[in-house]
Amino acid sequence: MPDEAAGMTGRTRGRVVAGEPVADMAAWTGKEFEESTAWRYAATGGELDHLAAMARRVAAGLDGDPNKLLTMRAEAFDLGPFGDRVRDEILPQVRDGLGVALYRGLPMDDLTLLEAAVIYWGMGQHLGVAQSNNPEGDMIGHVLDTGKDYNDPKHRGYQTRATMDYHCDQTDLVCLLCINEAKSGGLSKLTSSYAAYNELLRRRPDLVEVMRQPYCWTKHAETNSGEDPYYESPVFNFTDGMLSISFGPQHIMKGHALDEAPDITPVQLEGIQVMEGIAEEIHGEMELKRGDIQFVNNYTILHTRTAFEDWPEPERKRTLWRLWLNLDDFLPRTPYSRQWAQGVSIDGAGQRLELVYPG
Repeated sequence: MPDEAAGMTGRTRGRVVAGEPVADMAAWTGKEFEESTAWRYAATGGELDHLAAMARRVAAGLDGDPNKLLTMRAEAFDLGPFGDRVRDEILPQVRDGLGVALYRGLPMDDLTLLEAAVIYWGMGQHLGVAQSNNPEGDMIGHVLDTGKDYNDPKHRGYQTRATMDYHCDQTDLVCLLCINEAKSGGLSKLTSSYAAYNELLRRRPDLVEVMRQPYCWTKHAETNSGEDPYYESPVFNFTDGMLSISFGPQHIMKGHALDEAPDITPVQLEGIQVMEGIAEEIHGEMELKRGDIQFVNNYTILHTRTAFEDWPEPERKRTLWRLWLNLDDFLPRTPYSRQWAQGVSIDGAGQRLELVYPG
């Protein structure tokens, strides 16, 4: 891993040439990641005192309705020293550095869910533009087991408790706020997609070339009238001297399995299988605790989680609040992320903020 002290506040990403290894701070091994402290940000008393006071003040004017937050923009949320930290430290780390950051210590036991939503939504407004997470228009998605089948092409992995594949989300920056931890399991696993690309290039340059060509990706039945049920995107996307990676084996295989899509070829399948094997070999791990906020760059990082055992009580179920954000001055978008640039927008669907999953 390059010097942790270098390049944390400035644009450091060098030019990438297709067919050559990537030299970048985001190209790390799991061991390097786990030994690093550069991505860890512990909450301070001053930050938390300011956030709690702001959250209570704003929440008092919402009359218990989180949907009123949808019309409020960044200036309505005075984040104080936390805002400075997000802008000057966390965002540069995620955008130009390691690609991952963890803010630890939001005092969930001292906040109502509405107050936590004020802080989280307000943070998102200061960072970028929020996207809907599903056809119901949820602007803060609920990552929890809703009893869905991970193998069903119409279902998404975050709706299950299954072990998921290594993937990136269809946005620039994904944030996860841990509301409840699992009874056991649910460990966050992260891989540098740049490091995985470098290793694949070393082992199988022929597969890199295959994966620069489009694959078919399912839309999970989240389509408007008359739309195809899949779209196309390469895994490796070289744009303006930068590399943006989009990856999701289940997303791809479910796409090619659709009647309307061409079958996946043996060499296409081998490419994503070898890539996922490498991702597992070099991954690092992170435990998300109640009150943690994880930030992930979807163009340089792959993520997944282990299977988990949940609590029997509905109010204790493992729950992460997911915020998808589009940002200015980020890495170039891929056909994968451009497909969802307006969020998961379906005919007639509005936008909503739910504090407890309504399903």
